[in-house]
Amino acid sequence: KKAVKWFQRAAHQEDELAQGWLGYMYQYGSGVLQDWDESIKWYLKAANQDHQFSQNRLGQLYEYGDGVTQDYAQALSWFKKAADQGYADAQTNLGEMYHRGDGVNKDYKKAVKWFQKAADQEDDLAQSWLGYMYQYGYGVPQDWDESFKWFLKAANQDHKFAQNTLGVMYKKGDGVPQDYAQAI
Repeated sequence: KKAVKWFQRAAHQEDELAQGWLGYMYQYGSGVLQDWDESIKWYLKAANQDHQFSQNRLGQLYEYGDGVTQDYAQALSWFKKAADQGYADAQTNLGEMYHRGDGVNKDYKKAVKWFQKAADQEDDLAQSWLGYMYQYGYGVPQDWDESFKWFLKAANQDHKFAQNTLGVMYKKGDGVPQDYAQAI
């Protein structure tokens, strides 16, 4: 509650970081009652000042229809604004949209482009996605070495899917010598 009080003071002075935090607090009901309208109001104020976190959050709300009507075009627009500023989470979200074809034409090459940008910033989810894309040859030539490299980078950051995938690769001998001890 004290955090909300201070965020509100700063937010009313047009501080975009505080506005983003207020959006988050209202979204999750932290220190205040959950209120989607207030959450969106504060995220919008911050996002319109190029606050990348808030732009990404708005993209997520529109992508899943949380507190707003689901709208992939709005999601794409907000993700793109944050991604173009180098925000790794938004770049990963764009990659996922292009991979799944959510509101856009499925485009594995665009997905890889966005995953690569985020992975280069050490985003573990994007690194895992890149491993997956190379493993199956989606948007890139199938390449077990590249797949392993990206899964390993993500696994070293405790990404559970990447860790499990490396275990399966060692168990089956997919792209690596079969090694049950490594798999375990």
